[in-house]
Amino acid sequence: MVAANETVVSIFEYITLVLMILSIIGAFCVIVTFAIFSKIRTYPIKLIMYLCVCIVIGFTSFLVAFEPWLVQNDGPCIVIAIFVHYYFLANFLWTFCIAFNFYQMIVRRNREHQLLEKWYHLACWGIPCIFVIFTGAFKQYGETNGGACYIKTALARFICFFIPGLIIISSNAILFFFIGREIHETLSTAPKADGESLSQKKKEFRVYLSIFVSIGLSWIFGYLMFLLPFPIVSDIFFILFSIFTPMQGILIFVFYLVNPKVAGMWAGLFGKVFPPCQKLADRWTDGSSTGGSGSRSGSSSQIGRAHV
Repeated sequence: MVAANETVVSIFEYITLVLMILSIIGAFCVIVTFAIFSKIRTYPIKLIMYLCVCIVIGFTSFLVAFEPWLVQNDGPCIVIAIFVHYYFLANFLWTFCIAFNFYQMIVRRNREHQLLEKWYHLACWGIPCIFVIFTGAFKQYGETNGGACYIKTALARFICFFIPGLIIISSNAILFFFIGREIHETLSTAPKADGESLSQKKKEFRVYLSIFVSIGLSWIFGYLMFLLPFPIVSDIFFILFSIFTPMQGILIFVFYLVNPKVAGMWAGLFGKVFPPCQKLADRWTDGSSTGGSGSRSGSSSQIGRAHV
């Protein structure tokens, strides 16, 4: 029985490894795409790009942190441990800022929400520094019992990672409730043509799922795994956590890049070298300009702009 459990854990460790690598690639593609195409780089997208920076650096550091050659060298091991701690905390904080920005745009209808960006940067890059300095002051970075470069003791991990992460993810869940309720009420009152009801529900679900991923709510599964330590329940949350949390970068890639507008931009760029691509760019651009969230008006289009 123990051997079977170890096998299951090993399988999910491999799955997590593959998904994290794909997330790093996906998040990097998001950064590159919106850095190149400023026309589609809206303010919400800028916040997503900052989150993707944390995903790329944090996930890469996490993968490297288990390398034996690194664990055996104290100096590099401490540096990587700091990177993992800092960028995962920054990841949490950027998800909160994204959630709070959605709340300001969709629920509060705040037209001056962009003025908050300087405070977002101050919090997201500054608060992790405080935790890193505190952890380093007590010499808590280095090799863990599990053979990785991270925070060495369980108490330090609990105080400097578990607690702040739990507070942030809980706050995100509360904001998600108000955002989801507002989106549902707004879309349910928007005019619909005959036969559009099912399509509208699919679009609404896609918006919910994209926000869920963007604000990092998959971490809830990891926290529930520890807060509800019952055999079957914890196993279910372990599986959900091992699959969905490493997919953060992949899902952001799918929700924000896999659409005709972005495809048309890339086709137009390659069309400067390969003329046939320009025809695809024209077709995709025309298709995206006549449909989607941009065809709605009022508060419905505000939801579309918050999403893309």
